[in-house]
Amino acid sequence: MAHLSGRSRLMLFPFLHDWETGSHCVLGYTTADGGLTAVLGVVPVGGNVHEPGDLFAMAARHGFIGEWKGAQEQRCGCWLACTGAGSLTVRKPGTIDVPAAAWSLDMARTVDLDSAYYGHARVTAGRLALEDTGLAARARVLLPRRPVAA
Repeated sequence: MAHLSGRSRLMLFPFLHDWETGSHCVLGYTTADGGLTAVLGVVPVGGNVHEPGDLFAMAARHGFIGEWKGAQEQRCGCWLACTGAGSLTVRKPGTIDVPAAAWSLDMARTVDLDSAYYGHARVTAGRLALEDTGLAARARVLLPRRPVAA
């Protein structure tokens, strides 16, 4: 498992990743290599047993209707790039937009795209750690709370 780190604009947002179970996580989106690499990561939230794990596998579960061509890995990368770039234009309630934040990513993998999508030539995805503990605490609060059964 590789490691990547940087300091850049960072979007943090709640994400419903499984419609059937209503499972949520907190995702972060930023870029590296001057914007050539889309970086997406799950912000770990203690006790969230519903974190998606491998984001490329999560993308594959969402299916594709022909928006993107190529191998499954390519289509998954395009879906993730779209999800990240979309967080800039269609903000979810509670989205945190930080102009410059230090972050690190323990990543599952990187996929080089067959052509540029949303301005990115590759996508890297994994688990996102935030250097600023206050920002990390704000991000964890974005996870929707499920009602507790009586």
